[in-house]
Amino acid sequence: MIAEEFYGIAGAALRTYWGADSIAVTAVEPSRHGPLVRWSAPLLAVERERRDDANSTFVGPVPGPFMLTLLARTLACRWRDGAPRSPLDWRERLARKHRPVFGQGGFECGPGWRWLWEGAAELMRETGVPDGFHSTQMKEKFGSIRWYYDANENCEYTQSLVDSVEHLSAYICEECGRPGRVRQGGWLRCLCPEHANGRRVVGGG
Repeated sequence: MIAEEFYGIAGAALRTYWGADSIAVTAVEPSRHGPLVRWSAPLLAVERERRDDANSTFVGPVPGPFMLTLLARTLACRWRDGAPRSPLDWRERLARKHRPVFGQGGFECGPGWRWLWEGAAELMRETGVPDGFHSTQMKEKFGSIRWYYDANENCEYTQSLVDSVEHLSAYICEECGRPGRVRQGGWLRCLCPEHANGRRVVGGG
């Protein structure tokens, strides 16, 4: 089940990446984070493409391996306590658990993204929350996450993490956390087939 979810999300999220067809799950192992997907992707680029100038401006997407690391942690969080479920007060619990990342909380989205938020918070805290980091808004817009923040220092890792959260959310059901796609119908939402209620995938893909 976990490997299937990994493939379902990664395959869609990285479908335009050169080398995405080399993604393979090698194991799902117990860890202190939860059941952790071990994967390989030997053909995916590991560096973020940069413009060759003094400012080192990012021009390429977040490298696939970076996003796969976040996805593996997200699914570990999702399956940590057995069958996934979100309590009604998941927003408050998540904010309390990761106050240095989320402050007082204020998540404006459905429960299916809670594990993506949690996986990102764990990775940020393990790497080091940037000085003065403050999440200013965490919401859904056009079917995916928008995560706005302030910080006293520019941190490439943090920006890549935020960019990865926003990108992966467009392939994770906002209601339940299973693989999903952005669908039309009233307003855009990322939903799995079970929660789509007849909504069609944007672009028909």
